[in-house]
Amino acid sequence: MQKKVLYPVLILLGVSSCIVSTMSKKWNIVSDPSADAKKAELLASIQKKSGQGKPNIILIMADDLGKYELSAYGATSIETPNIDAIGQNGIRFKDAYVTAPICAPSRAGILTGKYQQRYGFETQPMEFYPTNKLEYAAGKNSKKIGDWEVMTPPSYPSPWEMEHQGIPTGETNLAEILQASGYSTGIVGKWHLGHGEEHQPNHRGFGYQYGFYGAFSLYTPAKKTPGFVNFIQDDFSAHHQWNMKRNDNAAIRENNVIVQENDYLTFAIRDRAKNFITTHKDSNFFLYLSFNAPHVPFQAPQNYYDQFSHIKDKNKRVYLAMIKALDDAVGDVMKTLKEQGLEENTIVYFISDNGAAAYTGATENGPLKGGKITHFEGGVNVPFMMQWKGHLPMGEVYNFPVSSLDIFATTIAACGIKLPEEHLLDGTNLLPFIKGENTSEPHDKIYWRTDHIRAIRYKKWKLIMSTRDDWLHLYNLENDLSESIDLSELNTEERAKLLRFFEEWNADLPTDYLWPRIMDRKFIIGDKTYYFPA
Repeated sequence: MQKKVLYPVLILLGVSSCIVSTMSKKWNIVSDPSADAKKAELLASIQKKSGQGKPNIILIMADDLGKYELSAYGATSIETPNIDAIGQNGIRFKDAYVTAPICAPSRAGILTGKYQQRYGFETQPMEFYPTNKLEYAAGKNSKKIGDWEVMTPPSYPSPWEMEHQGIPTGETNLAEILQASGYSTGIVGKWHLGHGEEHQPNHRGFGYQYGFYGAFSLYTPAKKTPGFVNFIQDDFSAHHQWNMKRNDNAAIRENNVIVQENDYLTFAIRDRAKNFITTHKDSNFFLYLSFNAPHVPFQAPQNYYDQFSHIKDKNKRVYLAMIKALDDAVGDVMKTLKEQGLEENTIVYFISDNGAAAYTGATENGPLKGGKITHFEGGVNVPFMMQWKGHLPMGEVYNFPVSSLDIFATTIAACGIKLPEEHLLDGTNLLPFIKGENTSEPHDKIYWRTDHIRAIRYKKWKLIMSTRDDWLHLYNLENDLSESIDLSELNTEERAKLLRFFEEWNADLPTDYLWPRIMDRKFIIGDKTYYFPA
């Protein structure tokens, strides 16, 4: 178990307490033996077949990368030829959505192919909680937390319960499915899906692991490393990340052993990915290449920073340098794939876990409203590309909305893996749609729910609302990509229809999540103030 640390607000405040009255309730964050047994039966039923005709899978994930930070989507401040090439060699999706505007829930949905609300993974798993009323009050009343707001005090899980935060062990993820079918599996980079032993990657279907378990880590071994440029935002969460350094869940691990990494983390992740590909070139493999760039803390190599001397804002300059380093790293991985003669036998996905973090001040997220944490388009509409040379059309743009949940369904279909009909998936196999064999829409409805925020996209319409703060907007995305014109009072029939669709979906979900959340973040967009769950 990781060492005890007070939750981030209190770390910053330097508050300690001798009061021992705890804020507790029985949180049912435990394994379900019946679900575990059913999963074991499912995995045992999957046959390990010859790799002939089965593609390798590489899922490349960026962290907090907005679609308008890529030249393929129209970025003007930066060129990203290597990432763009994935879409040029295959498909670029015009309207791709993730299931949450924050890291961990989004990643959980991608790896399971299900809306993460189905198994209680609705909010971020937290590493720290207040342990008593004084700690809670100090955070709640602090003036140092800026645009963050500590929520009405729920009870908080105990340390042993926190060890169980993650995708429930009874849920089956993509790595477990592919490993059971004979694939070599590896994750390189950010995990953020639980740190307790049962949730560590080596126990969740990944034969190889390199990276860190939490939400972030320093890109260099220390805050001040020669040859690198830092920018620290004036935000309490950013200060916490810098203060964490590479301790606890920010430590770099290889197969759960803490290692000293001296290279720039984006390049260290690249090199482990290249090595994984060459090591497993003669067998089928699944590589989850999970970069943490360009997530804060902002650190860039000096030579990349120097490429953007025309950018006067240091914050934006470091951010763009990080993205350029990411693009080069992706290019090096793709070059290795080509050199090993694996391009035509490998499906490559590129996606971001959510939209750009506009609150950092480093990006405005293009024409999209809001950004990370918000359920506006800037938080959930992301870059998504896919290539499978020789099997998919090249250089096409797919215009219908798709979901990150589709990665799971598309992958198992391409690999010839059939799951029992009772194994529910919310994603769709995209291959017939991409190839033109099915001309309908993969999804006419896409849903979001995070605590009091609910949203649905239905064809060209999007409804977003807060059940707690009593606001509701309806947008026509076909004519209003920036979500600037609220039509909820003019199009009451569409509003009622979308509300009905959402409630029909919501009725099948658990009403609560497996662990509590601590904070909302305030966003002032135009003349309106919003609070979104963080």
